[in-house]
Amino acid sequence: MITYIGRQPIFNIHEQCFAYELLYRSCDINNAATFENSALATARVIINLVHNLGVNVILGEKIGFVNVDEAILFSDTLLLLPKDKFRFEILEYTRVTLALIERIKYMYSLGYRFSLDDFDCSDATMRDFEPLFPYIDIIKIDILALGIKNVSHAIAKLKRHSIDLLAEKIETYEEYITCQKLHFKFFQGYFFEKPMIVSGEKFEPNVMNALRLMNCIYENDDPNFISQKLSTCPDLVYNLLRHLNSGAYHFRTEITNIKQMITLLGSLKLLSWLGLFLYESPEKKPFGEELFNSAKFRAKLMEELALLCGYNELANKAFLTGSLSLLDAYLSMPMEEFLLNLNLDQEMKDALLFHKGILGEFLHIAIEMNHSKDIEAMIQGLTHAPCFKQEDLLLACSKASIFVTESNHTKE
Repeated sequence: MITYIGRQPIFNIHEQCFAYELLYRSCDINNAATFENSALATARVIINLVHNLGVNVILGEKIGFVNVDEAILFSDTLLLLPKDKFRFEILEYTRVTLALIERIKYMYSLGYRFSLDDFDCSDATMRDFEPLFPYIDIIKIDILALGIKNVSHAIAKLKRHSIDLLAEKIETYEEYITCQKLHFKFFQGYFFEKPMIVSGEKFEPNVMNALRLMNCIYENDDPNFISQKLSTCPDLVYNLLRHLNSGAYHFRTEITNIKQMITLLGSLKLLSWLGLFLYESPEKKPFGEELFNSAKFRAKLMEELALLCGYNELANKAFLTGSLSLLDAYLSMPMEEFLLNLNLDQEMKDALLFHKGILGEFLHIAIEMNHSKDIEAMIQGLTHAPCFKQEDLLLACSKASIFVTESNHTKE
């Protein structure tokens, strides 16, 4: 069974991603299934995640948030999972019975940790779920459903309980700032996928070096010329060698010098990977590491889709397009302004600015795969590239997730 795990990042008050909510998909499960069926499907996919894809591949050092209801809570599925890697979200329509309370109390004593999902703070919801509060570490408040103006009044009901609050479904900068002021400790939503661009910034020296080298390759792809230009950027050489020596690239011999790197990779491959080096020191920027990981995921997935569709000549362009697709958010400048500094062809510009053309459709898929609930409908809606099946797309996504994880680990 082919599975792919969609992930939505969850951030702490320091704007660092500490967890992912995991969204489960399998090519043999109907996305429109009833809840009873999807609960059983979730159990099967969790096990497949642990035994096939691997928890570390999907989560790395982060924690995974998993939706559960009474059917899963009473099953033995959860007992097979590493409790230190997961937090279990009790869904809002779970029936809270005496038996369920005892079950959660028992699992809590074993070290399992729980949160409440889509909590609306209504009197009825408070009455139903309050018996679980001693065993709940986080309550997730649906900002979109409540309306941002009503959030303060709603969470006032929870003040006497020592439970951390997570604001979910945040879609705007204003909502994020409001939730910060209301002392939420965790944040989640589409806003964090691509933070609002506040103001333009000057390029850092390493970013300028990468841009200059990329433009040089566009002008002249002779290996000797490229080696000469690259040798003048020792910081870029170091970072590129370190990246290519990571676990994501399975070369038979370790790359140790510039000439070997250029010869082995070729100018087009080098160009496609240079896009990743525009994300300089992502750990120092708000949401930076998650933007960098998302860019790597998009790049690899787009490359895989180009190959799936037989557009081998587009594979490097696809990778570069995915790499560049979050730089407007990362560098805090409009994409149009960033592209003025890079000699991209019109095909890539149209994809990045308007999601046009084959590359634009690949980029749309890469963006939506962590959110879309109906993958088959998304594929059928493509104009230029309906050239793969759902199981092919899920396998490509799994490869992209593995690429992200392995590229974060440099081989000794």
